[in-house]
Parts: sequence; structure tokens; C-alpha cells
Amino acid sequence: MLKITEQYENEKTLRLRLDGTVDSTSLTELQNVLSQGNDTNGLTVILDTAGVTFMNEQAANQLAKLRNQSLHIVNGSPFIEMLLNSALY
Repeated sequence: MLKITEQYENEKTLRLRLDGTVDSTSLTELQNVLSQGNDTNGLTVILDTAGVTFMNEQAANQLAKLRNQSLHIVNGSPFIEMLLNSALY
């Protein structure tokens, strides 16, 4: 189960705090929220993964693909960072 909390830091920055498990099931919900953020021109999205307790390889691969100048992934545990940095996409 994944809880996604949206918080606008300012008019150009949206922080999404993730709590729980990111897997193939919850990834679909997360991608829907991210696509809404991408529909807003010039919006920077910060994905705060401090509350993520587990992420599977498929989810890590998809998130690593999306990571760019307008999507930043922060506060990951060493395990989550290792998954994202070694993602094969």
C-alpha cells in the first residue's frame, strides 16, 4: 500500500511524499499523479521517498526513467538509492 501526500512548496514546485510500498500495483497510481504534475507547464516535482519501506525493481526502473530536471527523487534510504542508481531501463 502506498500513501501519496501532495504539497505545493510554491507555484512552481510540487512535493510528493511517499509512504509505504512502491510496487507494480502502486506504481500505476503514482504515475497518474506524476502525469497530472507534468501537465502543468514548468512544474518541478520532488518525489520524497523518506517513507518508502520497499520498492521493487520494476518500480525502480520506471522511476529512474522519469528522473530528469523536472523530477527529483530525494530522501531515499540507501536501499532505495541503490535500486534507482542501478536501474536498467
